[in-house]
Amino acid sequence: MKDLAIETDNLTKKFGKVIAVNDLNLKVPTGIIYGYLGPNGAGKTTTIKMLVDSLFPTSGRIQLFGQEVKKNKTRVFRNIGYVPEHPVYFREYSGEKLLRYVGKIFNFSKNEIQTRISKILNLVNLVEARHRAIGKYSAGMKQRIGIAQALMNDPDLLILDEITSNLDPLGRSHIIDLLKQLKKEGKTIFVSTHILPEVQKMNADHIGILNKGRLFAEGTINHLQKLFGENMIKIRPKDDRIRKALESKDFIQDIVDDEKYLIVKTSDREATWNFLSRFSLENHMPIIDFIGSGMEIEDIFMKVLENNSAKEVAKA
Repeated sequence: MKDLAIETDNLTKKFGKVIAVNDLNLKVPTGIIYGYLGPNGAGKTTTIKMLVDSLFPTSGRIQLFGQEVKKNKTRVFRNIGYVPEHPVYFREYSGEKLLRYVGKIFNFSKNEIQTRISKILNLVNLVEARHRAIGKYSAGMKQRIGIAQALMNDPDLLILDEITSNLDPLGRSHIIDLLKQLKKEGKTIFVSTHILPEVQKMNADHIGILNKGRLFAEGTINHLQKLFGENMIKIRPKDDRIRKALESKDFIQDIVDDEKYLIVKTSDREATWNFLSRFSLENHMPIIDFIGSGMEIEDIFMKVLENNSAKEVAKA
């Protein structure tokens, strides 16, 4: 496994009798986009506030890049950028002035600050708005200046809370493209959201699914597709002889017609392929397409929440 950017051990947060986060064990490898998914009220923001030390855990441990946060706060947080769900900026500040202010907090030289500002404003596509007051920015521009300020210290880890919420489709597209670019540059991106299709658009490498404070599942999308998904295969040619042959097999659960394909639901993809290979040779009928169709993230999410055994799922 890759080195871990984020690791939590039995992380718990209670507000009186309410358990907001319950024995959370996250493992986020470096250099990936990690989608932290859950409905509103699942505990995503509470988790993030604990990760960035703005909320103290009731119990448990947090490590960022292998260092325990509680013991190495200054060193750890110099390597992290953070955008909260509802960021508040000095409305009269321009985008450039905000970044200059952040650069001073990190004690960068004037030359270094100016170099970073120019590079980052270009990256987030705000060069032309650099002197405009943030109060006059659109919602999408405010999110992008939020990412810009989080990048001023050139962090290895970005923690983003609901970064695409309240944006129009164009604004969301800009943010998603930006996150993909940052991943290419080697950043680890931990992004929480309840908007599931956007995680798919981000090409998230890993996802974690949280509900009622518990992590129900975590892993690569491929892994979770295998764990919770159904093996759907598109087969071409769409031929009645293939259909009849498949219908006789115990591992075939259903067959439906598409415009070009037979859509086959199977409990054993390998057995299906082996059978079709033999059938093709014996009947001189080439199989043109045999295409696996994985579940969408939204399908996985609903499957996980429907599962009644949270403890078993969390270990997957």
